Amino acid sequence: MTTWLRADRLVHRRSRQPSIDAEEANSAVACESHVVADLQTDRNSSYLMFEIVGEDGFKVQAENIHDAWRVVFDRVQSLREKAGFKAASHHAIDGLRMFGLNHPMVVFLVEQLRGTGCCKKYKFKYHKPDEHSDPGWIVSQNTSGCARTESFQSRKFYDMFSWLGSAYRKLKLLNVDEAFIRTQKQSLDLPLPTRFRMLSAVAKISIGVYKSLIHGRGLFALRDFSESEMIIEYAGVVIRKELCDKREEMYEKKGIGCYMFRIDDYDVIDATKSGNAARFINHACEPNCTSKVIVVDGRKHIVIFASRFIEAGEELTYDYKFPYEEVKIPCMCGSKKCRKYLN
Repeated sequence: MTTWLRADRLVHRRSRQPSIDAEEANSAVACESHVVADLQTDRNSSYLMFEIVGEDGFKVQAENIHDAWRVVFDRVQSLREKAGFKAASHHAIDGLRMFGLNHPMVVFLVEQLRGTGCCKKYKFKYHKPDEHSDPGWIVSQNTSGCARTESFQSRKFYDMFSWLGSAYRKLKLLNVDEAFIRTQKQSLDLPLPTRFRMLSAVAKISIGVYKSLIHGRGLFALRDFSESEMIIEYAGVVIRKELCDKREEMYEKKGIGCYMFRIDDYDVIDATKSGNAARFINHACEPNCTSKVIVVDGRKHIVIFASRFIEAGEELTYDYKFPYEEVKIPCMCGSKKCRKYLN
């Protein structure tokens, strides 16, 4: 016998009696009075229909999960009596158990569904919903009158870098020899322009973007960095300050994350579409990096330096230094001296 729960079927109430085939009419009379007394809702309201179908053509429909299975039990008992078998006891079996709805694993998964916070009278066994995180699932109205004819709308904004924060991308540290470490330490004594010209080749293999606990994804060190060592340049398109607000508004309308860094009072680096991995560095109230503006060949560049010794596998962070605003942006760095807000 094949059974399923027709939970997606909403029917306007016309009859309070379970609908079964003519062959099972006699066995349904016993439970008819119980069904009528149990369903005391408005006739014009909608309800769920529970349906049990057998491979031999047996079919029963009821508005109550227990009444549906009671018809099946009565049918089995009548067949056993005709065959001369002893009546089977089914007092400990109910509709919930037969449908598997009270199985521990099913309850474990159902209690995690969105909107469980609306079940005020239900006693949770495994996952008690948080009132702040799950205030309840408010179902939006369907303009066309039917949910199945509505066009699909994305559940989140488009993020072209979402794959970088995948949990399946594991952090792979760089195996460096002593000669490489000695060369990096000696480079600290070189002039800034010389160190900057060597930076682009070294930065590609020394850092990587992976999943972060601060904000989705972040930049991580794949090797050890000494204090005051150059890590990466914040690259992008240099635009004027007046153009910055227009581009930010354009990116917001398209649902694209905005990555910008101010050089001075006149120029801003836009790394949204043509930047490098430096745009994924997250904010921290106790950062391990700092940003500096250096001049090389007459052009200004923003370079990220290590403010202390950084171990391999550590996430790179710096202070965004956002100005004070009334609309607060919460900080998720989790440091001991966290200011709770970025601005």
